[in-house]
Amino acid sequence: MTGSGRRLAVVASLVMTCLVAGPRAQGNINFDAIEIQTVKLADGVYVLMGGAAQGNILVSAGPDGIFMVDSMYAQMNQKIVNALAKISDQPIRYVVNTHLHGDHTAGNAALAERGAVIVSHENMRKRMASQPTNPPPAAALPRLTYSDSLTLQFNGEEIYIYHPNPAHTDGDSIIYFKNANVMHVGDVPASLRYPNIGVNDGGTVEGMMAAGRQVMKVANANTRIIPGHLGPVIGFKEIEQQLVMFAAVRDRVAAAIKAGKTEAEVVASKPTKDFDEGRMGGAITPDRFVSLVYTDLSRRK
Repeated sequence: MTGSGRRLAVVASLVMTCLVAGPRAQGNINFDAIEIQTVKLADGVYVLMGGAAQGNILVSAGPDGIFMVDSMYAQMNQKIVNALAKISDQPIRYVVNTHLHGDHTAGNAALAERGAVIVSHENMRKRMASQPTNPPPAAALPRLTYSDSLTLQFNGEEIYIYHPNPAHTDGDSIIYFKNANVMHVGDVPASLRYPNIGVNDGGTVEGMMAAGRQVMKVANANTRIIPGHLGPVIGFKEIEQQLVMFAAVRDRVAAAIKAGKTEAEVVASKPTKDFDEGRMGGAITPDRFVSLVYTDLSRRK
């Protein structure tokens, strides 16, 4: 395994812990009603979909074991394990988190109990470890972190993991299966929904847009892109549409802030209304998205 020109060696120890709900779990989700949908992208490459609130898990399954991107909420763990058992009888070796939010990390502890090594950007681990309320169990914290990028040779695949500048959060990871030409982009702008902006976790409007542009430089027009939610597969077209939306809403909100409008006034003006069609399937409402944009831009005046 290499990262930024260096070789990394990891000795993973088994971590035993009880199955608990992870950080930021939502109490209004009916986990019993959610079923995992498995989508095969190529031999040994799959996406596990748990619906809009759960996110998408990218999987590599082969002779080296199972590599996963994200872990959903802890309440989904048994359903995830059951879905994986239909794909492979190999152990779960690695879980890479795209960022710290609970719908992507709260299942970490249960997977670490099974022997998985949790991997993330160093900023993500720092934020998870320092949460003042609802801190995660120790087993949920990544055991392997990186600063810029790392590459893992696994199941005959070259898995490139890199950190964009602060975007959705300041600890994002984007994961690219180079041979299969499949990329998981976490919660940077991708699928047609209003994305969350982690304004309290180092995320910014400009960073989200920059990460979307960077994805299209690292990937190519034939790359199958896995968004953090919905999907399961999008391409450059959806990213470009999201960037157009972001730029328009950013400019409208920035102009309103300059004119002295309050957050409530800006939200009431519906600056996303011409983009709402097709973007109502996610967890972030148009009003919530505008509030997030306002929060970020108003502190940057």
